Amino acid sequence: MSDLEPTIAPPPLFQDADETIRAIHHGHVDAVVVITDQESPEIILLQGADKPYRVLVEHMSDGALTCGTDGTILYVNGRVSELTGHPADDLVGRRIATLFEGNGPPLNADASMEATLLRADTTSVPVKVWTRAISIDDSNVTTLVTLTDLSMHRRAEQIAAAERFARSVLEQATEAIVVLSPGGHITHASALAEELAEQPPVGCTFSKAFPLEAQSADQAGTLARFSAESLDRLLAAKPFHGVEVKLRGERLSNRSFLLSAGPLYDDNKACVGSIVTLTDITERKHAEEQQAMLVAELNHRVKNILAIVRSVASQTAGSSSSLDGFTAAFSGRLKAVALAHDILTETRWIGTGLKDLLSAVLSPYHSVDSRRVTIDGPAILLPADALLPLSMAFHELATNAAKYGALSSEDGRIDITWRLAGAGQTVELVWLERDGPKVELGSSSGFGTRLIDRVIAYDLDGGSEFDFDPLGLRCTLRFRVRADPASDVKSAIP
Repeated sequence: MSDLEPTIAPPPLFQDADETIRAIHHGHVDAVVVITDQESPEIILLQGADKPYRVLVEHMSDGALTCGTDGTILYVNGRVSELTGHPADDLVGRRIATLFEGNGPPLNADASMEATLLRADTTSVPVKVWTRAISIDDSNVTTLVTLTDLSMHRRAEQIAAAERFARSVLEQATEAIVVLSPGGHITHASALAEELAEQPPVGCTFSKAFPLEAQSADQAGTLARFSAESLDRLLAAKPFHGVEVKLRGERLSNRSFLLSAGPLYDDNKACVGSIVTLTDITERKHAEEQQAMLVAELNHRVKNILAIVRSVASQTAGSSSSLDGFTAAFSGRLKAVALAHDILTETRWIGTGLKDLLSAVLSPYHSVDSRRVTIDGPAILLPADALLPLSMAFHELATNAAKYGALSSEDGRIDITWRLAGAGQTVELVWLERDGPKVELGSSSGFGTRLIDRVIAYDLDGGSEFDFDPLGLRCTLRFRVRADPASDVKSAIP
């Protein structure tokens, strides 16, 4: 049969069928042995060429059909009917090209190709097509066509591609991600998950690779309901979201994670495992704690401010002889509170220099001649908690000077000096007024004096002294602060 050698090697089954059919046709075979699912093979005696040909081809696992030279289907085996969904009687007599998407396989030639076989239900099947021209005798030439279903092969290719894609996703993931089998064993793990695990995670149960403990007492009850085994089964089959956990061990004890799980389903909606994530929420937890602390601090400061405003309002009202007098005094003291908070906001509650605070408080009162108010002392950084009491104290002194003291006359002046005492931790500040109106006896009984005494004593753990010298007020304030390493400052309010 050298003249019939194919130009493209067909599959072994195709070649065996070809040679067997030729042998049967020429009378060289007496019987056909058919291997079936029965205990013993079926032996079919030959009673002519047609019967053994059909028996052999009908039992092929691939589809087989023959065509005339014009493409008319002469015969199909049962497998072709299964693949197309058409009865054999409906296929015989049709043109083979109508079974395929496109032009169909070539006829009267040896060839192989992949094609799409059309089904009766309008679906399609990918197939491998082999064709071979067979000369039965000098006058009869047919084309033998075999069809191999590639559905499983394509499905395997799709699964392999999906597996490669899933692996690439895991490798690039920025979170710890693992895939669990239905039994709770890890089958895949992202790079970060491998870093977090106590041991190589693949093959381990989740609880063994990632020993967990609750982030807080509120979350502890959720984990306490499960043993390690039951937690593994739960994560492998049920949705599980929003539990904050820590990983046991010193290496990761300071990190916080959010544990979540979601089941995976196959085409039949059966659970085949799950994806479990451990999202690092350490930075978020720190931000939440910082926010909670800031809110608590804000609440505390607001309450303090309201208490101060209420106290100032009450005591100002008690010392005022008229509504206008109350309004002016109360408004000025609220401005002192607002000034202190403006400075705190600008400095992000770090504090400010003593000179800067004095300059801000005294700026509404100084004249064009800056020599009327001078400031002389070492650089001092006032802590945030000292700004409000000192702002109110300096406001009372400045208001008194503008109404009754040195700033109420054209020639009056104020000298403000301070020094560090007590190993540099205590400030002694002297407010000295000169060349203003004569100080009258009984000036020490005002509300402003009592306010200064109170805020310096109670808020700054210090003390105040007032000397109502007829030549001008001398006020000495003592309070504890830390020194700024900057050089000494001697300046006047610009």
